[in-house]
Amino acid sequence: MSLQSSVRRDASQILTELVKSPKRATKYKKAYLTSLQVDTTQLTPLRTLSMFVEADLTRKQYEIIRTSNKKLYSCYSVLQKEKRKCYPQKESYRVTETCAEIELQHLLDHTVTRLLTYLQDILTDLTQEERNTLELISKWGCDGSQQSQFKQKMQNNDATDSNIFQSCLVPLQLVCGKNKKKIIWQNPTPSSPRYCRPIRIRFVKETTDITNSEINYVQNQINLLKNNLFMNEGVSASVRHSMAFTMVDGKVCNAATQTTSTMRCYICGATSKQFNDLTIKKVVDVEALAFGLSILHARIRFFESILHLSYKLPVKKWQLRSEADKTIVFREETGLIDMPKAGFGNTNDGNTSRRFFSNPHKASEITGVDFNLIYKLKIILEVISSGHKVDLKKFADYCLETAKYYIALYPWHPITPTMHKILVHGATVMEIALLPIGMLSEEAAEARNKHFRLYRNSFARKFSREECNVDVLNRLLLSSDPLITSLRPKPPKSSKPFSKEAIEMLIAPDVDENVDNSDSEEQVEEKADESEDEPWHSSSS
Repeated sequence: MSLQSSVRRDASQILTELVKSPKRATKYKKAYLTSLQVDTTQLTPLRTLSMFVEADLTRKQYEIIRTSNKKLYSCYSVLQKEKRKCYPQKESYRVTETCAEIELQHLLDHTVTRLLTYLQDILTDLTQEERNTLELISKWGCDGSQQSQFKQKMQNNDATDSNIFQSCLVPLQLVCGKNKKKIIWQNPTPSSPRYCRPIRIRFVKETTDITNSEINYVQNQINLLKNNLFMNEGVSASVRHSMAFTMVDGKVCNAATQTTSTMRCYICGATSKQFNDLTIKKVVDVEALAFGLSILHARIRFFESILHLSYKLPVKKWQLRSEADKTIVFREETGLIDMPKAGFGNTNDGNTSRRFFSNPHKASEITGVDFNLIYKLKIILEVISSGHKVDLKKFADYCLETAKYYIALYPWHPITPTMHKILVHGATVMEIALLPIGMLSEEAAEARNKHFRLYRNSFARKFSREECNVDVLNRLLLSSDPLITSLRPKPPKSSKPFSKEAIEMLIAPDVDENVDNSDSEEQVEEKADESEDEPWHSSSS
């Protein structure tokens, strides 16, 4: 009554509520403290920036979100200061209307600095000798793609922005010690573009000459790389670099080895007429083995080889003079397959091939191709894309058995070049690889083409081609920054268990040597027990 008489009606009403029951005051206190904590707690600029990158926000979108709680989210100007730390020195940039590039030495120095900043606590636990023998193992590659044409004029009338050719790198492992057995850090998503760093982007069409010039350009910079010296909070470290040229597709491999025919193996030089004769011994180009197995394209080419074999089953001839009938029931099950796609090759992509091999019974029933052959190819794809070490003897024997089985069933249809490369040379390629072959996939570089298209359209200024290229390059650097990416939540992935045959060819990782949360031997065996009768549905990429 005293509060009401002094015209403090809100306080009077709250006090009346508090004394209604013995527990009412406790509930009010908890609610008040919770609201007070939400209002005063603010996300750090680094955490806010990681959220900004993960959600692919623009400045306008972020400012709209910030209006809901300005005390929780930092001002955008603070985010801009944090974003500048994600870019190398300006002196390392070279941007024109048709090209955007960063010197490889500066890019790797910046990558190491950001990564070791994230690993600061781990570095302090290492001895000085271990810190002086750090080695960052990365993969790199180049690829071309088609892009949308903008209406802006170019100073050079012959230049066009309808195609780009870009080279990039992905850090995979940070190891130390003389034998390089102690793993300090490992990329948790080696086939994802989350750590894919741009080296150079040019508005040119992919040709043999352009590919070779790009390979020489990057290789010359790799040869001149120096160790990176890191110093932070009294902790010093020296990091050397190892680069594996494995993010490539068939066109890049053919260009690098001067192989003019797509029906010839760039490793041994065998032609399609010789693929089915396993007794022929060809001289292997050792340098060509370092290109890896191009796992993403291998999966698609395996899928296409089964489709084309299915088309020709009625006539049992490899070369047809007339157009073969490509009508197949599988289109009704999965949608468009083996159809041209305007500006982007055809409709055969990684997700379609994954769905095809996820259920060999259904695939065999639809295509008419032998079930055991499709199943064997599925096992081989599981092994090479697993990311684990492989028992090379068992894998080589399994591949040889699969090749003989294919030839016995379909002697009139030669093995495709990609199938020949994996079945005949796969074990040899794995033997010289720096890391498990599944970590050396080219999928990250392929996904970056889509990101370039998105960033150029939605996150770049359009009043100047040079400024547009600067914005795209900065966004690619921001989205792949090791420190920011390490704070971003790992995207959920619906993975399927390994088959028992695949597990028999895999070597379980040593938990003491590997910091990554890979499956232990017991977990891998549990996956094998659950792998029976997998349903027919699409799997995530």
